Amino acid sequence: MTELNPATFDLDAWATDANLPEESADVYKRADVIGELSALQRKIAIRRDAARGEKTATGDKELTAMERRHTELVQTFTGSKLTVFVRALTSDELADLREAHEERTKNWEPKKANAEFGFDLLAAAIIAVQPVGEDRHEVRWDVHTVKRLEKAIGPAQMTEILNARQYAQNAIPTVDADFLHKSYGTEHGAE
Repeated sequence: MTELNPATFDLDAWATDANLPEESADVYKRADVIGELSALQRKIAIRRDAARGEKTATGDKELTAMERRHTELVQTFTGSKLTVFVRALTSDELADLREAHEERTKNWEPKKANAEFGFDLLAAAIIAVQPVGEDRHEVRWDVHTVKRLEKAIGPAQMTEILNARQYAQNAIPTVDADFLHKSYGTEHGAE
């Protein structure tokens, strides 16, 4: 193994294609259908339990209609997905962001100012979005846009984006090497 000589190693050349860590979170604009989906799942389960052993030649039309509606709602929900990409911020970016935030919110109540800092962080960290079935779109959002997003999707889903930002900022970047290479089936020893 060749030893690395810090005096001759060209860090700038090595870092030419370096990028800060990124993470993503999926959010859904049609989370309103979840209530109906849950109710349908219960009705379908009850109907299936009641119909066990009583299948007719024509089938259960009401059950079929409920299952069709369930499928439509699932498609509505999954079709409303937006993947939000966030990146880690540099120490300088975080310091500048904190300084600008403190100046902007200096006369605010501390609780309100802290909540606002979360929006500041996301506005700086969100770098792209990808609606389901589309290409990734690079974005540069301000605090007002991030607040509009929260109003559209709610605070619980917004927490998913905050968690993704926190992970990108603080976690050691790793890849699950086994994700695509897990052995399945009897030829690889599984029973």
